[in-house]
Amino acid sequence: MIVAYHSPVSHISIIGKPFNWGALFLSPSRALSWYWCFKIITFILLAFEFTMILTKGNKALSSVAAFFITYIPAIQWWFMQHLGDVVWFTLLALVAIYHYFNSKKTSSKIGFAALLSSSLIGFVLVIYPAFQVIFAYIILMYFLVHFFRALRKKELKKEDWIIMAVTLCVTGLVVGISLYQSLDAVLASLETVYPGSRVSTGGGTPIAVIASLFLNIFLPYKLPSILNQVELASSLNFLPFLLLTLPFILDKKHLKENLFGLFLSLYSVFLLFYVFVGVPEWLAKLTLFSFVTSGRAWQALAVISVFVSFWFINYVWHLDRRKIMKVVLPLSLLSFFFCVYLIVSNQMYRDYISRGMTLLAASFVLLSFLLGVFKYKRLFALSMLAICLLAGFTVNPIVSGIGVVEDKKLSYAIKDIVQKEPQAVWMTDNNMLYNYPQMFGAKMINGVRFYPDREEMKKIDTKGQYENEWNRYAHIKPLLTEGAVTMSNSRPDVLDMQVNTETIRKLKVSYLISSRDLSAEFGDEFRMVYGPDKDGNRIYHFTSK
Repeated sequence: MIVAYHSPVSHISIIGKPFNWGALFLSPSRALSWYWCFKIITFILLAFEFTMILTKGNKALSSVAAFFITYIPAIQWWFMQHLGDVVWFTLLALVAIYHYFNSKKTSSKIGFAALLSSSLIGFVLVIYPAFQVIFAYIILMYFLVHFFRALRKKELKKEDWIIMAVTLCVTGLVVGISLYQSLDAVLASLETVYPGSRVSTGGGTPIAVIASLFLNIFLPYKLPSILNQVELASSLNFLPFLLLTLPFILDKKHLKENLFGLFLSLYSVFLLFYVFVGVPEWLAKLTLFSFVTSGRAWQALAVISVFVSFWFINYVWHLDRRKIMKVVLPLSLLSFFFCVYLIVSNQMYRDYISRGMTLLAASFVLLSFLLGVFKYKRLFALSMLAICLLAGFTVNPIVSGIGVVEDKKLSYAIKDIVQKEPQAVWMTDNNMLYNYPQMFGAKMINGVRFYPDREEMKKIDTKGQYENEWNRYAHIKPLLTEGAVTMSNSRPDVLDMQVNTETIRKLKVSYLISSRDLSAEFGDEFRMVYGPDKDGNRIYHFTSK
């Protein structure tokens, strides 16, 4: 539970999980409210502070960026998962590093060092290398630049070395204790087929995926058939328009003051290369990018591209208007026409959104870019906030309390049975409710497993012929059948498992939640004790003969 990224646990590791602090002293509904409100509000504040640093104090641009970064579609679709957490901790670390090295008071330095320690603890304990590796390089590079700059200017005092040493020790101690106490879970995860033994080298992504950037506006309102929204989500950014332009407008005089923005731009180019072309296996392993799939690199790039976009807009605001007309405008239009070609020639997304609507979205992004480049500040802000509202703000609905879950008839039925038989084993059949009964204390055979229960799986897969299928991080979806046990993976993180009555007898399953009439299909061993409700859900008591 310690290394489960959003599980509230009363443990020293909670220092690095501020979203979960509410669970220590609030009711479940208020603790969940704490999670969402704390994360959203601090995300906005951190994004503002980060953009202020990136743009050298441009408040107008930072105010827009604060909301735009927070509501990046990829972040919102992954908000309670890895990417949302990794980006939040990255922003906190970058802001803490900046203010530490720019503070004069010892008390302020101690405060920012404490924030840095908390962010690093949380960052490490997310334990999702596919995103962590990418953002870890940003944190490391940013720290090294500030550290060596302070070292060169002889700004580091004895107290700085003490503070940094204590910060490193506290961070290492908390992370070390957490990982040591979860060593069995970590090792079990590393020994899985997916993602543990996976070695990625990038590449394999068609360049047509660039066209998918403009689909983000439609994801909250229409289900795609190609991938789910979480997998398809990225961001609406200006990277396609600015990359071709950037080499022609850089001024050597301003390189030092824009070092971090340039690093992010070059890093984006590397990530593009990694996504579309890939790198040799030895280089992937050396850089730890062997943990990073092309798909996750693309989504991380989507976030970094937004950072680069705001830095670029701030940079061109200091350019002569004639240079913008001669260089930025024609090259950005050329890039836009390339995007148009990808949209028109792409067959992948035609069944989801029409080409006309996709072209309209691309045109609106280009318009926003040009409004920003030519310093129409109010119109630029309005267009960016419109994108933010359409593509990001509507992803996660606003809900008051958790009554929508707790007050269902099915919930009361589960709680009533669990209260009478707390040790009873449950299973779901042919539905997506595998995590639902656990909320009310039910002991589940299936659910989301970070690593497999080998003893349990050996009872199901008696001949060991499906180990590659079940030895993974997986959403376990059983289906009761009269035939033999079979297992397959419809997706890398999904275990589709067909089991029979003999199997559930071995597993000592007492209750099943299903939308089917199990009594009619499998006999009187299955006695319905609840339902069917208006959603078609039934609870069956399984009596082993």
